[in-house]
Amino acid sequence: MSEWKDITIAQHDEKRSTRPTADDSELSKQVFVLSDIPPPRWVDICNAIMIAEPGRLGRMGEIHKHNLVVWGGPKIFDEWDAEHLKKLVDYANEKYRETLEPVDLSGFDAFGRH
Repeated sequence: MSEWKDITIAQHDEKRSTRPTADDSELSKQVFVLSDIPPPRWVDICNAIMIAEPGRLGRMGEIHKHNLVVWGGPKIFDEWDAEHLKKLVDYANEKYRETLEPVDLSGFDAFGRH
């Protein structure tokens, strides 16, 4: 098995991102380009982290191919939010790496008995 290379946020795609213009009740859509297309299990983990994140990321976010798309209020992309998203991606990497660790099944039969 090849060694896992962490997914990172490579850049903020300003051309595909939108910000509210007139009304604070509009949602902003921010698109972040990831360093690579993550595997499906990584996507599941990252999506679960974004859903479980209380308060600050109580907004919608999804992974689409090599993009992290986040919807939220008009001030979604300030420096604090950008750092917070990077930490969430780092946490998804950490949890994904845990799924790659080999499990020692020596001493067990096919039914999981010793």
